[in-house]
Amino acid sequence: MVLMGLRRIDLTAQVEPIRWAWEGLLPKGFVSMVGALPGEGKTVLLTALAWQAARPQGELLGRGVEPGPVVYLDFDAATGDGRATRRWLEAHQAAFPDGDMGKIVLLEPDGDTYGLGEKEMEELEGVVREVGAGLVILDSFMAAFPLDPVKLHQVQSAMWWLRRLALRTGAAVAVVDHLPKPVGGERAGARGLLGSIAKTAQSRAVHILTRVPPAEVQGRHVLKWEVLKSSFASIPEPFGVELIFSLGRVEVAETPLPEGTANPKRDKARRAMLELLNAQAGNLVPKAELVQAAVEAANIARKTAERYLKELAEELALEKVHLPGQGAPVAYRLQDASLYGEDVPKPQESPSSSQKVLEHPPVPKPSPVPKPDPLEGNWEDWGEIPDPEEVGE
Repeated sequence: MVLMGLRRIDLTAQVEPIRWAWEGLLPKGFVSMVGALPGEGKTVLLTALAWQAARPQGELLGRGVEPGPVVYLDFDAATGDGRATRRWLEAHQAAFPDGDMGKIVLLEPDGDTYGLGEKEMEELEGVVREVGAGLVILDSFMAAFPLDPVKLHQVQSAMWWLRRLALRTGAAVAVVDHLPKPVGGERAGARGLLGSIAKTAQSRAVHILTRVPPAEVQGRHVLKWEVLKSSFASIPEPFGVELIFSLGRVEVAETPLPEGTANPKRDKARRAMLELLNAQAGNLVPKAELVQAAVEAANIARKTAERYLKELAEELALEKVHLPGQGAPVAYRLQDASLYGEDVPKPQESPSSSQKVLEHPPVPKPSPVPKPDPLEGNWEDWGEIPDPEEVGE
């Protein structure tokens, strides 16, 4: 059978496992998008990633970074001498001096290059192959592709070339992008990346960064990192990232998010289910009632509520009981009220306990993982670096 322009896939052939440039976040051989509003720290984070790849054994935010050459293409702040990007790389070098600046290839457009066209993309692929780069960073989509980001056919063309670059070189292609400006009091990042949904559809991972109001984190520069899409790894809960600036030095550290910042709907759903379980004082609560309470409290889909219930059941070692009846109904109850506070009554044995069937033994509640202590830092110590609101785009 001959299919014009199509290739038939052998479903019995062995498939190589996914490799990661940045563990669990940036898959190799595919395009990933990293979006944020202007001036919130995208470039600081991506240069931090590049520098970790230049180290013998890099790590960023507790995730391993594959060592090797990096191609960093800066269209956003091209000055002809690389000073904008180089300044951040040198600041990361001050924090981790064991990296090799020679492993990072920094490219900027010359004075006659308006954007990335077919010729420039071919040349870029040649550079990536020549140096054997496992990571390509493009800063940014808007600057490199001067097109209308709302028009599907224009975005599709740019994404096709980026996907081709990733597929043919095997490198992870991380593209810095922007978010639409919030309007009408909406949350930053609520509409995803700026422009056509083709960016999200044709990327294998999409990351959204938003600034946590400084007043909520004692004036520190903290971003909320949300994984909007991840085709080859589970989507983690949103986490906090702190940018710590001092004289000639910058560090990136994971930090707890303020209460209610990480995932407000998840928090509301969990609270509603816990309140219902506590109100029953240890008696069985049907799964359907718990799910419905979460749906009403957080305005979420039933499948999302069921996922949150599963997480809660594992975290608090809820007792899961199969009940008689059509459709194999299930009920839950708290086994030990002390897991949720001393003021909660401890559960009593149900009269029907002799008939219950446990699906699995109780799972112990995991111990919290300690977070790294943030280092002292002050923007004013930086010298010529401007205010944080104007830096790091």
